[in-house]
Amino acid sequence: MKKTASVLGRVLLGFIVFLTLIPFFLLLSNSFKWSEEIVKYPFALPAEWHFTNYAKAAVQVIRPMCNTFIVTFFVILIVLVVSTLAAYAFVRFQFWGSTFLYLAIMALLMIPGFVLLIPQFIQITNLHMYNTYLGLILPPAAASSATATFLLKTSMEGLSKSLFEAADMEGAGELQILAKIVVPLSKPTLSTVIIMTGLAAWNNYLWPLVSTTGEGTQQIAVALTKLVRSMVEGNGVMFAGYVTASLPLIILFCCASKSFVAGLTQGAVKG
Repeated sequence: MKKTASVLGRVLLGFIVFLTLIPFFLLLSNSFKWSEEIVKYPFALPAEWHFTNYAKAAVQVIRPMCNTFIVTFFVILIVLVVSTLAAYAFVRFQFWGSTFLYLAIMALLMIPGFVLLIPQFIQITNLHMYNTYLGLILPPAAASSATATFLLKTSMEGLSKSLFEAADMEGAGELQILAKIVVPLSKPTLSTVIIMTGLAAWNNYLWPLVSTTGEGTQQIAVALTKLVRSMVEGNGVMFAGYVTASLPLIILFCCASKSFVAGLTQGAVKG
């Protein structure tokens, strides 16, 4: 009975994996085709491999990808610094209003992003940050900091109190404890925060759409909707642009996948 259930489970899992991989296969194979072949044979391998699709897409996406890399890097940096310090303060110190402040930060997770879209737009316009990197960085960083603070606080609460007591007895300062004990032990959760924040910043479409104009600060998610291609090439160039734009995220996830999985479960069980 157990063997039958195991076989059925594996078959079901394999079927789910198959369904998951089909869109990726279609994206990759159709990125080398021209319009007519995509329409006639969408599920087949290319009869003729048109690498020019990637050449034409790369010319149009390289600059937006560089812009997005700058924004994503600083969003991740701000979120890591702010959320790490905030989580450490909530775990280590008991100060007046700490519970209310933490609940207020968590309440931000319940507010849909589109509700804040117009107020944020008015705010960055009044602060003369429209169509600037600061306008692209600060609102997403603020939005991602709430989730990061929650994850890091949960992780830090799982650390043994004896570590902090020993560090206090040795005369270590709070910054030393944070840098030499807490941060190294929280690397899985920090990796999770990096991946989640990076994905959100890189794939952000709505905010860059309303907060920028022109190509100076254009983000990749917006640029992909404006790819220029001929009638003959059709969506092949667009698919090639999608593949090119996804490469940084694939590399990021492959480099930190183990830490990402460990970070999702860290703090779930306390010994």
